[in-house]
Amino acid sequence: MKCVICKVKVRAKGYLPGLLLFLVSWGAQAQHARYSTRNYTAIDGLPQSQVMAMREDQYGYLWIATQGGGLARFDGREFKVYTTRDGLLSNDILTLHIDRRQHLWIVHPTGISKFEGTTFKRFYNPDSRQRNKHYMRYLLERGDTLFAINATGTLAKIYRDTVVYWDKPAVPGKSVWKYIKASDGTHCFFLDDNSFLVQHGQQSYTFVSQEPTGKIYNVFQYKGQVLFKSERGLYKLNYRDRTVDKLPWDLANYVLLYDEKDDIFWTSSGMNLVREKLIAGATRGDTILHDIIINEVIVDSEGNTWLASNGNGLYRYSMQDFQRTNGEFGGVMAILNTRDGTQWFGSMYKGLSRIRRGVVKSFADPKEHYRNDIRTIKQASDGTVWVGTGYGLGRYNEATDDFTWYGRKEGLAGYSIMSLDFDEAGGMWVATTNGLSYYDGKKFRNYTVADGLASNSVRYVYYSRYHKSVFVSNDVNGLQRLRDNDRFEPVSIPGFRHTAAFGIQPYRDSLLILASGGAGVVIADPVHGQSHFLSMEEGLASDFIYFVTEDEHRNIWVGSEKGINRVKLNAQFEMVQNLYYGYDNGLLGVETNSNAFDLTPQGKYFGLVDGLYQYNDMSDKPWRSFDLHLTSVQVFYGEYSPLQYAASSEGFFNIPVNPQFPPDRNHLTFTFNRVDKRYPKSVKFQYYLENFDKKWSRPSSIGQVTYSNLPPGNYVLHVMSTDKHGSWGQVRINYPFSVKAPFYQTAAFIVGAFILLAGVVTLVLYLRVKQRVNKMIMLERIRIREQENLRKEIARDFHDEMGNQLTRIINYVSLLKLNSNGNGTGNTNDLYTKVENSAKYLYTGTRDFIWSIDPVNDELSKLFIHIRDFGEKLFEEKSIQFRAFNEVREKIKLPYGFSRDANLIFKEVMTNAFKYSQANNVTLSLTRAGDDRFELFVEDDGIGFTIGEAQKTNGLQNIRDRADKIGSVLRINSEPGQGTRIALTFKITKKPHYGITL
Repeated sequence: MKCVICKVKVRAKGYLPGLLLFLVSWGAQAQHARYSTRNYTAIDGLPQSQVMAMREDQYGYLWIATQGGGLARFDGREFKVYTTRDGLLSNDILTLHIDRRQHLWIVHPTGISKFEGTTFKRFYNPDSRQRNKHYMRYLLERGDTLFAINATGTLAKIYRDTVVYWDKPAVPGKSVWKYIKASDGTHCFFLDDNSFLVQHGQQSYTFVSQEPTGKIYNVFQYKGQVLFKSERGLYKLNYRDRTVDKLPWDLANYVLLYDEKDDIFWTSSGMNLVREKLIAGATRGDTILHDIIINEVIVDSEGNTWLASNGNGLYRYSMQDFQRTNGEFGGVMAILNTRDGTQWFGSMYKGLSRIRRGVVKSFADPKEHYRNDIRTIKQASDGTVWVGTGYGLGRYNEATDDFTWYGRKEGLAGYSIMSLDFDEAGGMWVATTNGLSYYDGKKFRNYTVADGLASNSVRYVYYSRYHKSVFVSNDVNGLQRLRDNDRFEPVSIPGFRHTAAFGIQPYRDSLLILASGGAGVVIADPVHGQSHFLSMEEGLASDFIYFVTEDEHRNIWVGSEKGINRVKLNAQFEMVQNLYYGYDNGLLGVETNSNAFDLTPQGKYFGLVDGLYQYNDMSDKPWRSFDLHLTSVQVFYGEYSPLQYAASSEGFFNIPVNPQFPPDRNHLTFTFNRVDKRYPKSVKFQYYLENFDKKWSRPSSIGQVTYSNLPPGNYVLHVMSTDKHGSWGQVRINYPFSVKAPFYQTAAFIVGAFILLAGVVTLVLYLRVKQRVNKMIMLERIRIREQENLRKEIARDFHDEMGNQLTRIINYVSLLKLNSNGNGTGNTNDLYTKVENSAKYLYTGTRDFIWSIDPVNDELSKLFIHIRDFGEKLFEEKSIQFRAFNEVREKIKLPYGFSRDANLIFKEVMTNAFKYSQANNVTLSLTRAGDDRFELFVEDDGIGFTIGEAQKTNGLQNIRDRADKIGSVLRINSEPGQGTRIALTFKITKKPHYGITL
């Protein structure tokens, strides 16, 4: 079927301005930078439409001062607002300043606020009635001192957060009219008498221009120079030479900013914002905004120009990644760049256009409107251009410059064409909504469900030269392939079933990459049945993919209803680079189309629902990529301050350093961010908590993670983010912290519990043994008590009987002596005396024996008293001074038999001292020789003796034998003429069940 449709042919310099601009710019493949303006208002989160000032900090945040709305912080995605409820002095802000410590100074009509990341410090105006006088216009910093220039030209000074003064002239009798800081750090003050005050380092001086300049009203920097405008023209301030030069050129408008990178002046002309460039001494300008007042212009580190307006919000003027050539033509559905350089593009319901050597020609069918719905454009190996539409297949005839149309009458399976592809033999595969057709140049062969197709509605067809096979996609059974040109069979792709593919492209020779309608991008191995998915979980903007293709740099371009992702994969199909382009990057229509892309080294074009877009590659721009950083650490969502669990904090956001959280403060929320005001939606994060997580998290645009009920231990939070290229950046967060163990999980508690358990077991065993032993002890005590009672009875009876009898003998002998005194002879008296003495000695010995067997006297203090009493009676018979000292006050129980032998030892010692020592003083002492050791000794100042000779005597040997018997140590120290010291050292050991032993 041959049909000549309506043709419109124009030269590139002809008419049709809207369409022509679109065609010419596209045909020329223009790649010059295009700028666009984005307005942020209260709808976007800006707290107030009157923006007074802006500053960019070290992290990339844009701080915005508003008139009445407080302070806003913008990271490209959202505004965080600070007001008086957060500690701000006032919601009216005049200007901002960031000092060298990155603290933010906020100027209000009533004073100044200082923001240190988490808290505000406020400095009040001392006289609120003169608030206009104290309006701050400029802020400057010198070391730890901040100066503010008031509206009246005087200075306010704050030194280390202390107000020194509020209103003091910089120069006596003069006021500061304008101020600027030069590129080398020099402070330049323009005074009200047209003189200049310059401060450079420690040097400060004033000078006056030799040439009258008139009233100065505009000061700015230009290429490292300080320029100012006055009523007499444009001047340069040579502050080092202390001169002023008038420039040969001038600027008619008020200069807001000179952008040195782009060599652009941003000026204000009444209610218009103008972008001017100086060329050959004259300026040429473009009006960017109309009927608007701009308070301030700044250029950030990412190439964006920010405009603060008085009542219209915040504007961003920036170079776009995509430029739309024209939007009047409508949606672009197909693009073809032929081998001879001819460019074809098809629209949605507006026909087909061709650009060849600058000549634009349009093809449209005024009768059959569905034929103007262009679905796909392909070029065969012989150079023939084929067009698939909503109503048939068209073949372009070069000779006649028209199309021949094929439909169902010519053998095509259906009228509605979805896609085309060609094989090595030059045959063409045509996907329609009523089956698949193969055209060999003469006739069509059709494939339907009868030939194995899962559905007659074929979405896409692709012929693989590597696999020598054709692949088709439909809504029912995912992907199918044709075997031996006979029958279609399903291709097993795990996870890809009942999903249509809107695009099929080759990838790494043997693989296929599919644009699926709901499962993201699928990388499939049709031979081995393996697959890998890229979806929103990996960072794609959507899982509903319209096209996917690879460029010459192995970047994968993914189009969806939400824009375009540019992705790069490693050998394991892991996403190592992902950059998202959407509305903020110039894609106003956002939604892409299946066959509307053309990627060549010369240019990259994409058809969207609102027109044709050209990609501007800005990857080589020297724009800054800001670092990833922590913004907060919260305990139970801010209920407790984390700073109380750390010794110090660091950074602008006061992040606690290596905190140690108690076991009941183990619900932690970490907030992190990387500012990217150019590609804010491309920023993705991954995190991994060492000693808790098993692997890295999925990429996410949410810069926050919460860990609840963390067990005790030491942790390190690792976070990484994508940079300005969409790659995972090298700067990462490695934040250590720990959660203390509760007392019942500490090693000391576990050891103590083990010991306690062992003690309980031991105690049970002990009690059982003790019960048995107690019975034995009870029996033993009964036996000992009976022995003691028996000893007492023996002692009492023996004492009574022997004592009485011996006493009677002594008395009788005494009477005999008395009766015979004077009548008897001397021998008789001597005999009586001997009988008397023998009876006394027998009595004394018997009394000692009776005393020793009495159990009441088995006590150390009673032993000492008994020996002392013996000594006092003994030494009083001579003029020997006897003293006794007892330093042991407590009662010490002695074992049975100890008292008797000890008593005999010291009686022998004292008797020898009495007889042989010739001493004047004798001392008996009882002292402690340790915790459970005692020493009982006798010491005299007599003539002493030689120990070697004394060793041979029986008395000394008896003493030693008795000491050994009671388990004591006997020490004898004596030298002739040096006196004698004899000490008995013994140890008392208390047995827990059986009493006391030595």
